[in-house]
Formats: sequence, structure tokens, C-alpha cells
Amino acid sequence: MIIQSFNSTDEGLEIFWSDSNVSCFPWFWLRDHSESFVDLHPDTKQRQIDSFSTPLDNTVTKVWLDENAQNLYVKWDDQSESCLSFGLLERMATPAPPQSNALQSSDLWNSPSEIKIFPEMTYEELMGNTGIKTWLENIQRVGFVLVTGSPATAEATKELMERIAYIRSSIFGEFSVWDNKLETPDDTAYTSLAIEPHTDGTYLHDAPGLQTLHCIRRDAEGGNNQLIDGLAIAETMRKKYPEAFKILCNIQIPGRYIKTDTYLQAYRPVFRVNDDSEVLQVSFNNHDRAPFRLENNEMVRFYEAYGIFHNLANQANRQFEFCLEPGTVITFDNWRLLHARSALTGYRQLCGGYHNREDFESRLRAI
Repeated sequence: MIIQSFNSTDEGLEIFWSDSNVSCFPWFWLRDHSESFVDLHPDTKQRQIDSFSTPLDNTVTKVWLDENAQNLYVKWDDQSESCLSFGLLERMATPAPPQSNALQSSDLWNSPSEIKIFPEMTYEELMGNTGIKTWLENIQRVGFVLVTGSPATAEATKELMERIAYIRSSIFGEFSVWDNKLETPDDTAYTSLAIEPHTDGTYLHDAPGLQTLHCIRRDAEGGNNQLIDGLAIAETMRKKYPEAFKILCNIQIPGRYIKTDTYLQAYRPVFRVNDDSEVLQVSFNNHDRAPFRLENNEMVRFYEAYGIFHNLANQANRQFEFCLEPGTVITFDNWRLLHARSALTGYRQLCGGYHNREDFESRLRAI
């Protein structure tokens, strides 16, 4: 949009846009959001203006536009000047509460057949100049991406992950290498047992945003992996089971992880939503669910709602099933997709780790 004209009022500055819409920005807001070098640090982009210690005199002397610089200027009675870019004014033209909408532009899939373009790329592509963009877009679109043709080594996998962002540290370390023959496994993932659909980190206040897995050695039968679109389940429940959906938005479910000298616990609903009831995060792990008690009638309703989600997630037709082989790396959105694994016999060695959600979103914004 283009600024056509403006008009000063007692309430604030009216901006008339080229699409015939009108925005009215309060004077205090304009001063508080000034992007001048004095008010907003040019390098750190941190606010330097102190809008609250001393009451600001919002008496305006002059307002003008600089079409070449694409800036709007306001000169105040105290002789200070505020500068706001056309871009900022356009982004803020419509009032809205601040909230993440990163999941909202996704292509939901209730079965693998609904994935229109399969999210696959080569290792060579990812490590090239435009690889990160393709990688991000695949995860944003359907929640995961497969990278083929990777060297079947922990070192190459770690380098691949660091191409995306720094690797997140956790109780399992930073970048991990493990097999299914550990004598004292820390988690079911380090065994040969089947694992039901779940998200990782329900016992953490900030669950990992992305998970990457690579099977670097395999001499086994079984152990197929499954991915399920938890966001698609959320929308199915919103339409078909609205009361159950509300329950899973509101009941804080405890997750826990207990080992010697470690007792992690956090509370989160299955569906974390914003003020518009849009789902920002799916969080489900029946394995790690800790004991909790509600009033009897509430507990019954919770079990019914939780059971609906559980049964939908375990429907075979919802699951994208694949076998991780050496050379194929998978990265998936742990705030959206559930993952599972069938039991296996034999030996396999995996490596991988986590990325923070904010680092994934940061790269999305940067491109």
C-alpha cells in the first residue's frame, strides 16, 4: 500500500492508504515507535526512547512525508523529531494483539495422500546457497523434510544441523549418538520397544521446536517411523468434537522426566492457543504424562477428550510411515507433528538433536 495523504486530529494521525482504507495512529504510539537513530539503535534495533519516566508532550509542530526515504516525520513542540518508515506503518495499519502465527500458513494433512508436494531434497541442495530456504519452506508447509544422499556419519549430520542454526542443548546433551542396545537406557527411544505417537519435551517449559534424526548404522528389522499431523487433528477435533477440543485447550497436563538427581516437570495443554483460538503448539506424550487429579466429573471429561486425540493420532491412515536408512535425514516440527516408532529386532545406531522453535521462526522471518 502507498500513503496517499494524512490528517492531524486530536486523537492521532490519520493515514489515508491507496486501497482506500484509513488508519489512525495515536500520537503517543507514533512517538513510542519512532525509528530515528536517537530513538531506535541502528544496529541492535532496540528501543532507546524512554516513553514513561517523564511524561511526553505530544504537542505536534509539523508532520511531513519523505517519499524518497519512504519515511513519515513528526516534529514535536519540544523540538524533537520522530521518524517512522512507511513499512512499519503499513504493517501496523490494522490493530491486532501480538501473537505468533507461524503455524497458521501450514498445509494440513489428515493422511499422507493429502501432501501435495512431497517434502524431500538432497543433501547437496541443502548445503548449497538456497538450500536453507527450501528446507524451511518444506517444514513450514507440511511439518517435516527428508534430506537424501547425506554421508552416513555423525559428523556430516551435525554439520547439516549447524547449517540451519546452532544445536540446542538438552538433558541428553547437545548432539547425540545412540543405539538400541544400551544397558541402562535413559529413555524408551534408546530401546527396541515400540513408541506411541508423541511430541518431545512435554516435561520442559519450552519444548524443542525441531528434531533431526539420522540412522547411520542399521542391521535390523522393523523400527519404522511414523509422523502424524497434530495440527490437522486439532482442526478435526475443533469441528467434530468442539467440547473435547476446548477441554484440551484448557487443562494443563503435567509431563515429567525422572532420573537420578533429575526431576523435570512442566504443565501445558494439548493445544496451546492464542486469543483467536488459533493453535500455536500441539503437546502430547502419554508416555511422559505425570499423575494429576481433577474433580471426578472433570476427570471423566478430560479422559474422554484425551482419548479422542489419542485414538485419532493412532489411526494408521493418518500416519506417514517410513524407514530411516543410512543417508536419509529427517527434520520435523515438534510443535506440530507427533512422531512414533514400531518395535525392532537387531541393531541400529542413530544420531541427531534439537533446534529451538525461535531459531526456526527467526530463519523464516529472515528469508
